Amino acid sequence: MFLHQPAYCEPTDRNHSPAPTNSTKGLVTVVFIVFFFKSPEKKIDPSERVPWKQQIRQLDLEGLVAFLPAIICLLLALQWGGSTYAWSNGRIIALFVLFGVFIIGFVGIQFWKQDAGTLPPRLVKQRSVWAPAWFSFCLGGAFFIPVYFVPIWFQAIKGTSAVQSGVDNIPMVLGLVIVSIVAGAGVTIVGYYTPFCIAAAALTAVGAGLLSTFTVHSGHAMWIGYQVLFGAGLGLGLQLPMIAVQAALPAEDIPTGTAVVIFAQTIGGAIMLSVGTNVFNNELFKGILKAVPDINPTTVLTAGATSLRSTPELVPHLAEILVVYNKAITQTFYASVAMGALGLIGALAMEWRSVKGKNIEMAAA
Repeated sequence: MFLHQPAYCEPTDRNHSPAPTNSTKGLVTVVFIVFFFKSPEKKIDPSERVPWKQQIRQLDLEGLVAFLPAIICLLLALQWGGSTYAWSNGRIIALFVLFGVFIIGFVGIQFWKQDAGTLPPRLVKQRSVWAPAWFSFCLGGAFFIPVYFVPIWFQAIKGTSAVQSGVDNIPMVLGLVIVSIVAGAGVTIVGYYTPFCIAAAALTAVGAGLLSTFTVHSGHAMWIGYQVLFGAGLGLGLQLPMIAVQAALPAEDIPTGTAVVIFAQTIGGAIMLSVGTNVFNNELFKGILKAVPDINPTTVLTAGATSLRSTPELVPHLAEILVVYNKAITQTFYASVAMGALGLIGALAMEWRSVKGKNIEMAAA
């Protein structure tokens, strides 16, 4: 039996002052740009000016029209399948079929437009591009699931506020940032990025595997140490695909190659976060129906991580619910383990090129 359920949404924490919203931050940014930013003058030879119609054609609007519906269909299928609707439901099958049709159309458009496309086939077919792109896709996918679900684990299992869960998530962020700096220095000294990529994929998989061992009673040593290890794996490898394409491609292809890698990382994160949400919802529903049959799983889901202890209907069964909630969250980390392991394929396929003597820029991942 498959129950229809609303989208998962975390309630705000009423015990703390709300953080500045994105709109507020955006307004401040706009004010500073309007009053303080002055665009540097750039002299352009009239003969080099590109007509606006040609500029629009370079945007690959045809590819965009095919790609966006493909990704939307895939994300909806991955999020709804097995929870909101059965995998055999006509809606889910239709979404996968539409994804296949649109993605085939997108690939066809790329071959038609060649270098004017979003993903130029000439570049994507090169080992120096597809291997870093695959590696970036996998690490991006592995990254987003714990970043999203670890704070929820703190709120649900440890009973922390939304703000405090962000503070408790700092070990992962610090591990990522510090090791990212160390990795950049290491590549500069050694000259080769490939061994760092291999180590990053392995360490990410191990770190995610350790995160999956969280229990209701996990203490500070466990959740701090495992977060640091996982963050270190990510920090070791997230920026290296950009170095790889810069080291391997000629100067005129570097911007496109870098864009392909960042594109892969972003798509990997979006897809795997949808997968993680699906795993969480399925495990939570099955676990609640088995452990506490008197409780409607939708009640637990809609209560949110921060309201489990304050919902009268759930309080008598809180111990059982927390065990189920913990298992549902930790099951999502297996997807990160898989992505870290799959990232080894891209890492092992990368070319061994020295970056010494080359002008390499570390881009923000």
